[in-house]
Amino acid sequence: MSAVTSSALVAAESQRLLARRMTRFFPLGLALLMIVGAIIAFLNIDGSVSFVDDLASGVSGDPDDNSTQVLGPMGFLVPIMAFVIGASFFGADQKTGMIEHLLTWEPRRSRFLSGRLIGGAITTFVITTLLSGFLVVVIYVLSSATGGAEGAFGIWPTVLGAVVRSGAVGAIFFMFGFGATVITNNSVASIVGFLIYVFVIETALVQPFLPDLAVWLPMNNADAFVSRSGVGEGTFFGGGFGADLHHGWVSAGLLAAAWGAATFLISMAVFNRRDID
Repeated sequence: MSAVTSSALVAAESQRLLARRMTRFFPLGLALLMIVGAIIAFLNIDGSVSFVDDLASGVSGDPDDNSTQVLGPMGFLVPIMAFVIGASFFGADQKTGMIEHLLTWEPRRSRFLSGRLIGGAITTFVITTLLSGFLVVVIYVLSSATGGAEGAFGIWPTVLGAVVRSGAVGAIFFMFGFGATVITNNSVASIVGFLIYVFVIETALVQPFLPDLAVWLPMNNADAFVSRSGVGEGTFFGGGFGADLHHGWVSAGLLAAAWGAATFLISMAVFNRRDID
């Protein structure tokens, strides 16, 4: 990898990612679902919804717990969204021959690939952070509309921390999806393979039957990092719940990042040896 990736290359790749419809429509679709879900909840809930107790409390129920479940299903959806964005970013250009064209501008493959990764990861971080922040606003409005916003301002540091960590997970899984697509040279294969992994391998097989392995897996650790809950032995999404703690939320974030980094480093080696003429 080149020691320095120019800011011009990073900026160009960020703009190229933002120009893609997948990058715009996937987050916008999730934002729309948030609004629709809040409206449905408001119309069907009898009584108040507490922002603190019902929507943003610690996952263990301990009042001294500094974790938060405020982002709820975003801990599951953000990695999928970011992976798809990363996969399509390389896959679409690979299909149209744009990669070959871009290499005439920046022929050093390691520099080109790292510039594209950095630009895409930064962009995905911003998108994911904004989307997670939007969810917090939506659920705050919902709780306010039902008279349950008391005490919300007292936990804003915890909530904002979760939003920023969600952005970091978005950047990690962008790296994961980008690297997987470079390795397979096929965005459809990498996306389908990732969805099978998430819904079948990690969720349905490893979590219930191989708990000692599950504590090391990327989705489990990503969600634990966002919620700041740590990873519990034999648990799924959020540790805690009375299980013995295997490792904390910082270690969970580092493990998730290691998965993304390892995938990208392998993709770099594969890309440098691939004949794309």
